[in-house]
Amino acid sequence: MDDWSNQFKSFLNTPLGQELLRTLREDLHDNIVRDAEQSKTQETAFGLLKEASGVIKTIEHLQMLAVVPSDGGNRDKN
Repeated sequence: MDDWSNQFKSFLNTPLGQELLRTLREDLHDNIVRDAEQSKTQETAFGLLKEASGVIKTIEHLQMLAVVPSDGGNRDKN
């Protein structure tokens, strides 16, 4: 299996990669949280907060792909 971690790391360190992370965090996540704060029902607020959580999980996943080899790391090959 190919190790894509270096490619993800390189991409996330480019201006485009940094803008992608900023946009996900500041524009998408923060706007969703603001909408949740202003929502009229608890159900709507809860749904929006779950959506915002998904954005954070996406960011964390991209960052994890940049540091973890896709083969699972150092495993014994015996």
